[in-house]
Amino acid sequence: MTTTAEVTLSGGVRSGRRALPDVTLTLTDRVGAQVARARTAADGSFRLGGLAPGNYVLIVARAGFQPQATVVAVEAGAAPLDVTLEPATSVRGVVRDRHSGRPIATAAVTAVGAGGEVIASTVSDPDGGYRITGVDAGEITLVAAAPGADPVATVVPLGGGREHEVDLELDTHSTLTGRVTAGGRPVAGLALELRDASGRAVAAAVTGADGTYRFERVSAGQYTLTSAAGRPVVTTIPADAVTAELVLEGP
Repeated sequence: MTTTAEVTLSGGVRSGRRALPDVTLTLTDRVGAQVARARTAADGSFRLGGLAPGNYVLIVARAGFQPQATVVAVEAGAAPLDVTLEPATSVRGVVRDRHSGRPIATAAVTAVGAGGEVIASTVSDPDGGYRITGVDAGEITLVAAAPGADPVATVVPLGGGREHEVDLELDTHSTLTGRVTAGGRPVAGLALELRDASGRAVAAAVTGADGTYRFERVSAGQYTLTSAAGRPVVTTIPADAVTAELVLEGP
């Protein structure tokens, strides 16, 4: 009577460069009956012994990670099997302008680990939405940056195996320019003030020889532009405007 020698399936489980302990490995035959079961050790290694040579389905699962099922050929002298699990934790949200509430497209969103390493990154879509998947960390720092805006960093504690919703707000800036005239002629050397919706002066400028002025790093919002010398003249600047003309009374 001929008997078939028993063989062993061994290997290791990791996520990225990190070995994963306490991973459950279940081996079934092709009709779904359980043949063997084991858990990985502290170094991520596993061993399923006492098997008959043949093809099996190996199911690998651990909380916080995407489960994996694959067909494996178990035979004498087979090389150890390396299994990689992807984290199931994800973060999604919307990047918006802090002042107007409008979504910001093409903002770079980066997830940074506790050691300062970049875990994952993405770019917000046209409606400001972003989603980062496969995050394997207990806590991350989300960094959002976009042209014309100050970058922002937010610490996000994570629980494994679920999706977290984190909206990000940026202070966007633009440049406001224009020209001051009186009787159709440019007014040079005129002091100007830019005031926000509450009336607070937020910036000052002086017109050049050609009557032009320029305010840098203006946050989104509604403003008034006021001539600060002589008889004041005020003009209202709507949100998102990048130019505004100021016309003084002629001589």
